[in-house]
Amino acid sequence: MKRQYSKGLVVLITFFLLVLACSFYFNRNFYQLAIAGESSAGTWLSGVLLVMSATLSMVIGMRTKVFPWFCMTAFFLVLALDERFMFHEQLKERLIFAFHPATHSHLIYELPVILASCIGGLISFLLWKEFTNANRILLYFAIGLGLISVVFDVFTAGVLIEECAKLLAEVAITCALLRQVEI
Repeated sequence: MKRQYSKGLVVLITFFLLVLACSFYFNRNFYQLAIAGESSAGTWLSGVLLVMSATLSMVIGMRTKVFPWFCMTAFFLVLALDERFMFHEQLKERLIFAFHPATHSHLIYELPVILASCIGGLISFLLWKEFTNANRILLYFAIGLGLISVVFDVFTAGVLIEECAKLLAEVAITCALLRQVEI
């Protein structure tokens, strides 16, 4: 790996850990407030990581002139916008008020999350085809953490685990994309 990209990875991971450490320190009585909720440091950090992933995907796409990279750019930008403007939460609310809870399954209300995870699976396949072997390990890590996040979101099993898994998955993808830029 080239030296400047190694430094970039160190800076990215150090920044990530410092933001989380500060957030946990100032919210030490309520850890969920540190990373969960729309005005939390975790949500802000998630948006930053997604914008970085979109930017790195665009840089790779412009260098290689391969169309799937622009699809990945659009995917990460939509996720960043969703992180900020809560599109999927608003869609879930509309589904909840459109259907009577007694006659429909809980999974109907989770369709936006399930649909986004299916699109994420397609993007993961495209990334797998474009990534080198070393970056595929980070991709597998991100896929596993992303699935944990989706399962915890759909079954409302725990916000803290869901958000931590999502943030770690985003860091893994951002690191893989940063490593991919050197190729």
